[in-house]
Amino acid sequence: MYTTKQSLLKRMQKCDEISWDEFYSIYWSLVLDIGRKLGMTEDDCRDLMQEIMYDLFKGEALLHYDAARGKFRTFFGVLVRHKASDMLRDSARFSSIPGTDGAESGDAAETDGALSALLNPSGDNGSDPFQDLFDAEYRSCLLSMAVNELRNSIEPKTYAIFEMVVLQERSPKEVASNLGISRSVIDVYCSRCRKALRKIVSEIRVDNPDFNPDFLT
Repeated sequence: MYTTKQSLLKRMQKCDEISWDEFYSIYWSLVLDIGRKLGMTEDDCRDLMQEIMYDLFKGEALLHYDAARGKFRTFFGVLVRHKASDMLRDSARFSSIPGTDGAESGDAAETDGALSALLNPSGDNGSDPFQDLFDAEYRSCLLSMAVNELRNSIEPKTYAIFEMVVLQERSPKEVASNLGISRSVIDVYCSRCRKALRKIVSEIRVDNPDFNPDFLT
């Protein structure tokens, strides 16, 4: 079942090895997706994740997190941004990011300019491209987490029908015809999955009250 960030982080602070593994498995895909959008290789992303885990292990980042002062999503986003910025500044491939020396031209300079704008918002109109990117990827991560939990808690045939009709948005009539079952059975299976998924989402919403997948409304 979904573990609230409060309980997970508290167990991590007590050096519970299973909790550290759980945290890594949850957030690796998120860091990978964000890193790739910043132009990092998968190896770069693994290094980024290791830097984040090291910061958490030292206790400094966990000590700075106060649930009463803000969402875990915001806290983690700041941590990812800082670590990604450090890595990109240290990389010769991104030498034009503010705070570094060196010059380059052509596509490399254009790429660096985009990364600079992403990691260093101007603040002129209140926009923050990195936070927008992070929030979108974070919601995607939560949805994947919820769907994976549903998949592991429901019989394969029921989940497969839900996936085809709801997630892939295929016609219920077509799915019923292909599987040789009635449309009413399709509706029952999808309703059963929606009910189970709503329960999972309600647990996730303890930490993320604005998380509300469209297909559940």
